[in-house]
Amino acid sequence: MDFARLTAKLPYSGWNQQQQSAWRDGLKTMSRSALAIFSWGAVTGLAMGKSALTTEQALGMTLFVFAGSAQLAALPLIGAGFSVFTILITAFIVNLRFVIFSIGVQAHFSHLPAWRRAILGYFTADFGYLMYTSRFPEVQAVSERKNDSYYRTYFMYGLATGNWGIWQVGSILGILGASQIPDDWGMEFAGTLALIAVIVPMLDHRAARWAAIVAAIVAILTYSLPLKLNLTVAILAAIIVGILADRSPKAMR
Repeated sequence: MDFARLTAKLPYSGWNQQQQSAWRDGLKTMSRSALAIFSWGAVTGLAMGKSALTTEQALGMTLFVFAGSAQLAALPLIGAGFSVFTILITAFIVNLRFVIFSIGVQAHFSHLPAWRRAILGYFTADFGYLMYTSRFPEVQAVSERKNDSYYRTYFMYGLATGNWGIWQVGSILGILGASQIPDDWGMEFAGTLALIAVIVPMLDHRAARWAAIVAAIVAILTYSLPLKLNLTVAILAAIIVGILADRSPKAMR
C-alpha cells in the first residue's frame, strides 16, 4: 500500500474539506476555554502526583480514565486501601452525570456505529457536552446530516479532541511537577476558580440562570448524601428546572 492510500485512511486526512473545517471549528471553539481546562487538568495532576500512586500509575490513570472528578474522588480511597469494588462504585456514582449527558446527545449521534460512539464517549467531557448542546440544541434530520457532510459530528470530534488534549497536557505537567509544589499553596482552588470563570458567561439566558441557582441550592442541601450523590441530585434538579423555564418562561419570572 503506498503512502497516499495509507494516509487517506487516517482521521482528518481521509475527511472531505467540510468535515476538516468542522473539526477545526470544534477545536477553535474548545480552545477558548483552554485556560480553565488546563488549570483543572493541572490541579488533578498535582493531586495524583502527591497521592500514593507512583508517577507511572498516575500517568496511566490520567490517560486511560480521563475523568477529573472521579479521579479526585478515587485518590483518597486508594490511599486508604479501600477495595477495588468500592473505588469503582464511587467513581461510577461521581460520573453518573455522564449518563444524563449521554441521554441528552443520544439522538444527535445515533447514526454512528457503536465503536465510534464508544470512542466519542471516552473523549467527551463536561465542556464538550455543554458547548455542543448550546450550539446545536435541535436534532438534525437524516437528510440534513447528509447535505452538510455530517458537519455537527465532526464539530464534536474537534471539541472532544481539544478538550482531551488540553486537559492531558495540564494533567501530565501537574503529575511531573507535583514534587516541586509545596503542599501549603492551596492549588486545589485554582481549578474551581477557572471553571467558575468559564461557566458564568454561559448563564446568558433565564433558563440557564434558574438551572444554575437550583443546582447550587440542591447541591448544598443534599451535601450530606454519601458518595457525592448530591452532585447527581443537583444535576437532575437543574435539568428539570431548566426545561420548565424554557417551556414556560412567563411562569418562571
